[in-house]
Amino acid sequence: MIAAWIALGAAAAIIAYLLFVPPVLGVADNGDFNRVMGASGIAYADPQESYADRYFGYAHQLYRYGGFTSGGYVSTHVLLVAIAGGIGRLVDPHTFDIRVLGFCYMALMLTALWILVRYAPAMRGKYTTGVAAALLAIIGIVIFCDVGYTAYYQSFFGEPYALVATLLALGAAAAIASRVESDRRSSAEPDDPQQTVRPPSAWLLALFVAAGVALATSKIQNAPIGFLLALLAWRMASLRPDRGWRLRGRIGAGILALSAVLMMALAPDQLRHINLYQSIFFGALKDTSNLKRDMQELGIPDKYAGLAGTNYFQKDTIVPQSDPTLRREVLDRLSHRDIALYYARHPERFVSKLEKAADNGTAIRPYYLGNYSESAGRERSELSYAFSAWSEWKHRHMPNTLAWFVACYAVYYALLAAWWGRSAGRPGARLLAETLAVIGAAGAMAVTVSLMGDGEADLGKHLFMFNVCFDIMAASALAAAVYGLLWGIRTLAASSGNRRQSTIIVQPAKLSGYNREE
Repeated sequence: MIAAWIALGAAAAIIAYLLFVPPVLGVADNGDFNRVMGASGIAYADPQESYADRYFGYAHQLYRYGGFTSGGYVSTHVLLVAIAGGIGRLVDPHTFDIRVLGFCYMALMLTALWILVRYAPAMRGKYTTGVAAALLAIIGIVIFCDVGYTAYYQSFFGEPYALVATLLALGAAAAIASRVESDRRSSAEPDDPQQTVRPPSAWLLALFVAAGVALATSKIQNAPIGFLLALLAWRMASLRPDRGWRLRGRIGAGILALSAVLMMALAPDQLRHINLYQSIFFGALKDTSNLKRDMQELGIPDKYAGLAGTNYFQKDTIVPQSDPTLRREVLDRLSHRDIALYYARHPERFVSKLEKAADNGTAIRPYYLGNYSESAGRERSELSYAFSAWSEWKHRHMPNTLAWFVACYAVYYALLAAWWGRSAGRPGARLLAETLAVIGAAGAMAVTVSLMGDGEADLGKHLFMFNVCFDIMAASALAAAVYGLLWGIRTLAASSGNRRQSTIIVQPAKLSGYNREE
């Protein structure tokens, strides 16, 4: 408990320094902000601002309030931004300060971190458990309070919303697992006064479901993750024998699955066509060695060959992306299912896309979007490197090859399988292993969906969810090493203590004449 509060204070200090101490940090708009801002009642402070000043180079701290418009963008992320806008109106009815949104994200992140540390797996002895929790907190702070993640809080991107939702869902699942283990030990040792029965509670299950829904509805790209979380919720339903808990677990699983289905079904047509264009021309047909064959296989007329390798937002294409004939002959006729089948028939093409993704897979943040406002007097597109040890180590030193990531996944899942197998009779430990397995699967799914759904477009940003999941995998591996080290130290100390005790018992016997044969 003490370690959790210390972690909370340390993380709060770091995040507050990064977000609220001038110069204020954020992430520049790449053109995605409007669909969230309009639906949330927020607008740019200067309607006449130039394109160069508004996009890519500089983050913005101050905005004005506008009308609530329906941009056709479906996401629960809009709700959080609207809530922040409501709070902002109470603070200043004329100007919205992006730091209000940053504060909301900070509160959610601190909650997730507190839960993760508070319900860290227990070891024998309060002191050892406290040390383990403290080291786990340090790992979490170094990785997830990094400026690469934190600067996103003061932007209208959906990435930070997905980040805090993922960590809250992980924290809730870890807390449920911890309580299941505590309940199991209490049942096994009913006469132990130090054991306290703490069965998993309904509020933890509700938190898991709510965070899972938020993650699945943060972006269309993340919707399929809802199905993975639904399986985990169904698994949780078996952790308590009472009928009410089982019913709540199954209802939660249904809600998660339904949220994923609705998120995909309600995707706006315009967004569908943009993503489909990207997945065809900036994905399947990009860098192909047999363009004519691939176009014929997909049923695309030869006159569109010049679009191969172009993205939807280019201005110099031979056919405008909004051309109604292009839409009728290609975009209305094909679907993402056709792209998936194409890659299934040509797995080597999908492997080449995975290699491109791996090349971009170590960047937590987009390096082309600035972190400072123009008023801060910094260079255009300049980035902040305060508290960036983890993100910069990953970006500069971690291998960015497909073989590396495949090897990491293979070792990770082998260790999880071994842990799960050794945890027979420990449902809480198995649930935690299964949760971490789902996190890894969500990362792999994020890469697959991004490549099939949007081609190679903006991979540096679209692989954000993969980075979140991979970093959780890395953090859990480091935590496992910490627990293993502490267990080894404790075992050696206990063994040494037993030998000393044996010496103390034997030696006085000789000195006192108890050895009669002498």
